[in-house]
Amino acid sequence: MKLLIISDCHANIDALQAVWEKEKDCDYILFLGDMVDYGLYPKETVRWFMDRKEKLFAVRGNHDEWILTHRDDPKPKEPLTNFQTLTFSQLGREEYDFLASLPHETAFTLGDMDVYMCHTPDELSNEVFFAEQQMSNLQMAGFVEERFATKYPQGQKDKKLLLYGHSHLQWVASAGQGRWIANPGSLSYRFGSFEPVRCADYMVWQDGDFGLRHVNFDTTHLYHQGQQFTNPEAARLARAFYRKKGESL
Repeated sequence: MKLLIISDCHANIDALQAVWEKEKDCDYILFLGDMVDYGLYPKETVRWFMDRKEKLFAVRGNHDEWILTHRDDPKPKEPLTNFQTLTFSQLGREEYDFLASLPHETAFTLGDMDVYMCHTPDELSNEVFFAEQQMSNLQMAGFVEERFATKYPQGQKDKKLLLYGHSHLQWVASAGQGRWIANPGSLSYRFGSFEPVRCADYMVWQDGDFGLRHVNFDTTHLYHQGQQFTNPEAARLARAFYRKKGESL
């Protein structure tokens, strides 16, 4: 059985399609949240997942939650970026209903594995994010196991997978006795880094082990479209994510 494990797509259909070209033989897709926002193709991205729902296990991320919460709010407390305005203008009832159907967390059994998935527990998001930047994979395994103890798969299978996203940092570690903890990284951009995006990070589970994978995709048209934003912060982020190598901010 082959599992494609992805997270933090952020409306980047180019990266999603590049990954799919390499991994379309997967049996299931496990998506760990943040399907929309901070990207240019929210509708196409949501429809991509909708078209594959028969093999999809997915959870809602904090950006998905924000979009759902504020879609009918005429005066949100936070000022809208062009990314969010674009998202509101593109998504229709079917796409909103699909996002709203995604749980915040889920647990299930696949073959000989018990799986738990979330984007990140709200009360632990910052704590886990900062730890990932400072700890080795082995240290992170112990750190996450302790804090996610009540979330661990409780089934009777020999293998147990605990999967989450949010930080955009790719790592995996064995916690022993068939237990694995993993974050596949991001299909979109590297949080906290202003190095230009050149590839999408993701993971594959196959033959009883994780593979950390990356795929390049062309960012040229993303860069040019982002520069049309009227919101200075949104334009700056698009330039930071998709500028040419060596080009300054």
